[in-house]
Amino acid sequence: MGYNPRCLRRDINPYVSSRWNRDIDAVNLILQNPDIAAFQSRMQGDFPAGFAGVHTGGHFTIGGDPGGDLFASPGDPAFYLHHANIDRTWWTWQNMDIAKRTLALAGNTTLGGDRPTRLEDNMDIGVNAGEIKIKDAMNTIGGAPFCYIYV
Repeated sequence: MGYNPRCLRRDINPYVSSRWNRDIDAVNLILQNPDIAAFQSRMQGDFPAGFAGVHTGGHFTIGGDPGGDLFASPGDPAFYLHHANIDRTWWTWQNMDIAKRTLALAGNTTLGGDRPTRLEDNMDIGVNAGEIKIKDAMNTIGGAPFCYIYV
C-alpha cells in the first residue's frame, strides 16, 4: 500500500458508537471474559458475526475516516484518546486478578500467523525505548519502561 494523502474527516459514527462503544460494553468486556484469549477476542470483535467490539468500534467511531478506512483512524490526534482507553480497559481487566492476568498472553505473532506469541518475544516501541521483551511491557507499574496507573 502506497502513500495515500487525504483530508481528515471527523465524524462520530452513531451506528457503531451506540452498539460497541458504550460504557456498558467495556464493563461487560472486563467482567464476562475471565481469560486473555476470550478478552482479546471480544475486544477486537467478530466480523463475520457482525460484532465490532470496543477496540475496532473505536476505529470506526472517531478519527481518520469514520465508517470507511479504519487504518486511517490514527491520523486524527483525538484518536489517541481511544487507544488510551483500550489500554485502561486492559489494565482494569488485569487488576481483577493481578496474579493470573499481569502476564496473560494469547494469540500469534502476526495477524493470521502460525507461531504463538511468547513473553520472551521482542517488540519495538519506538524511539523512547526501542526494542523490549513483551513481558517487560505487561505491567504498567513494573518500572522501566512504564510506570503509570489509571485513577
